[in-house]
Amino acid sequence: MPLESKARRVRIYVNEGDHVGHQSVDMAILTFLRRHDAAGATVFRGVEGFSGEGEIQTSRLVDSLRELPIVIEWVDSVERVEQLLGPIKQMVTRGMITIDPTEVVLYAPHPVRRVSSHVTAADVMSREVATVAPEVPVRDVVELLLGKVYRAVPVVEGGVPVGIITNTDLVNRGGLGVRMELLPSLDTPELHAELERLGRTQKTAREVMTPRPVTVPTTAPLPRVADLMVRWRLKRLPVVDARGHLAGVVSRLDLLRTVAEGVTGDESAPRELGLNASMEIARVVRRDVPTVYPDTPIPEVMQAVFSTRLNRAVVVDHERRVLGLVTDAELLERVTPSLRPGALRSLMHRLPFVPRRAGQHEAEQHGMARTAAELMVTEVPTAMEHTLLGQALAPMLQGKEKLIAVVDGDRRLVGVVDRADILRGLAPP
Repeated sequence: MPLESKARRVRIYVNEGDHVGHQSVDMAILTFLRRHDAAGATVFRGVEGFSGEGEIQTSRLVDSLRELPIVIEWVDSVERVEQLLGPIKQMVTRGMITIDPTEVVLYAPHPVRRVSSHVTAADVMSREVATVAPEVPVRDVVELLLGKVYRAVPVVEGGVPVGIITNTDLVNRGGLGVRMELLPSLDTPELHAELERLGRTQKTAREVMTPRPVTVPTTAPLPRVADLMVRWRLKRLPVVDARGHLAGVVSRLDLLRTVAEGVTGDESAPRELGLNASMEIARVVRRDVPTVYPDTPIPEVMQAVFSTRLNRAVVVDHERRVLGLVTDAELLERVTPSLRPGALRSLMHRLPFVPRRAGQHEAEQHGMARTAAELMVTEVPTAMEHTLLGQALAPMLQGKEKLIAVVDGDRRLVGVVDRADILRGLAPP
């Protein structure tokens, strides 16, 4: 979790007599959070309390059963809470869970333990994985992924992964008109219309999935995982056990986070893992990054954002110093609704953005933003050309942005790197 960031505070109210299997519920939840690298959690034992049953429990009564209230408080990033909350809810058979927005002003954990040179896919993978059967309708797949941090789902038959459905599969074969991460940018009626249209196609997961997905065994070392991701340009891999059954999914983010934690705890850890974290970032930088000025009008900003697969444009001054970043999601959210259909078409098909009707020019003038300066986010992670890959990971993983602006000694833009570029540099040659 970032040292200073917006976060979520989760409080889980249970009783000390509750169990998950043979474990007390508090220990089961703590074990689960620790296994999935949560930032941290604390258990508080109450002195007195009562729940919906109305019976007061207190430690002051000599003959009390002492099944006192317990509160488990867990603070973590928004993304991690969303990822882990579902399995935790299944552990709480009676009680209450609340979530509050909070701001972390200081996060100074103990140094991360040394990463073993024998870390495998099983050690870093996500075990709580949403899956679908081959005959599930595509609309159901989209609804399953809507609002989630992940953008792919394994297709499983008899416990064995027979395919995987990615963002690209949903667009190219499933007929989805908008990438999954952009669906929240649609107004509610537009979103419902898109889901209804998908439902009418009656396509199933089997028809749109990528069959025979690349998988790794639970025992695969991290260099092997990194090599496969780079070679096949994949963001995630299903992990299978000795029987070929799905055991979890390892993502590019899982791997990068493990390396980042290794760098925090021990500079030699990534090398021991067989990953090259000591390469300079200049070796993997991409220099064909679209740029705009703060006063660039929205139509030109759209052209720049839609021109490459980055789906972003860096805002610079006339000395090429980085001022901010404009993303496709921010752009679609802030433009007037009448321009959104044309903008989506341009984005999905890499076409020039041209208003289709004369009336749209007038609507454009009344949009929520008119220039890049009104759209851009100003918190852009940056790194110098000589920064090592391992050192660059921390700012990338702390913020929402998936790329880093690389600058020279005068803070002028040289290029950018994204997660794929970082992984390509880390992977063994």
